[in-house]
Amino acid sequence: MKLFTTTAAALLAALNITSAAPTQPETRQFGTVVTFEGAGSNPPTYTISPPFDGTNVTINTGLSISHINVNAEEGVCRFAGIDGSFVFIVGEGTVDVGPPQVQVSVRCSAFSCIGPPINC
Repeated sequence: MKLFTTTAAALLAALNITSAAPTQPETRQFGTVVTFEGAGSNPPTYTISPPFDGTNVTINTGLSISHINVNAEEGVCRFAGIDGSFVFIVGEGTVDVGPPQVQVSVRCSAFSCIGPPINC
């Protein structure tokens, strides 16, 4: 009986130590830099840094956008316009929004996104 008690105590101690250990390493999703350029001869601009994890980010500026510039070397960003347009930028680049319109959301993710582009 003493052997059973000692073994049970050792087993419980081992389980206690194991449960205190982290189950998986922390992962971080870094943001990308997005610059919006408005319409007109002296266009206003603004910059945001949406996370690079597929989170849908709401944009509330009300500014009509003509150009979107993204610095996302290893991913894709999808922009939704107020009139129903979708703009996709893969990697780095600038895209014209035509016709210019208010952008209401952006979603950026790594190239590992699976499914139709609208889901990325």
